[in-house]
Amino acid sequence: MLKRITVITLALLAFGSWSPAMAYVLWGYKWASSTISYECDMYGDYTTQCNNGKNDWNSRTRANYVYGGSTAGVRTNAANYGNTGWSGLCSLAQVSGNTIRRADISINTLYTDGYSSAQRKGVITHELGHALGLSHEDRLGPGGAVMYSNDGRTVYSPTQDDINGVNAIYR
Repeated sequence: MLKRITVITLALLAFGSWSPAMAYVLWGYKWASSTISYECDMYGDYTTQCNNGKNDWNSRTRANYVYGGSTAGVRTNAANYGNTGWSGLCSLAQVSGNTIRRADISINTLYTDGYSSAQRKGVITHELGHALGLSHEDRLGPGGAVMYSNDGRTVYSPTQDDINGVNAIYR
């Protein structure tokens, strides 16, 4: 009987102290609603990969990007920004407190014109993740999250960690 109580106690201690690993990092900003208007009116493969990235976030998280045209909350642009060191950039153009009102995504074609479609999608999906409120996640390494901070990423769609982060924001 004492052995059984000891085993049960150890099991309760082990499982009672367990918590799932959460590596995602939040930016501290979010939209007022989980429905966010966007536009991906760039050109060619950039528009295609932007829409593919948007579809990934929509199908895997509680966030829902909906097309909003020229008045969208998330606006994208692909242009040659020169030798900046970044291939994609998400800027919060309008914020009220912790609420995002507008985000601008810039894709630097100086670098991304030489990328495969999958790599281009990874950059755009990463920037769309910032627009949702995620920050960089480097603790998992280049294969752990689309929110990895540099172009050494080896995933081009949201991973479970990215999904958990967005779902934590938009409950």
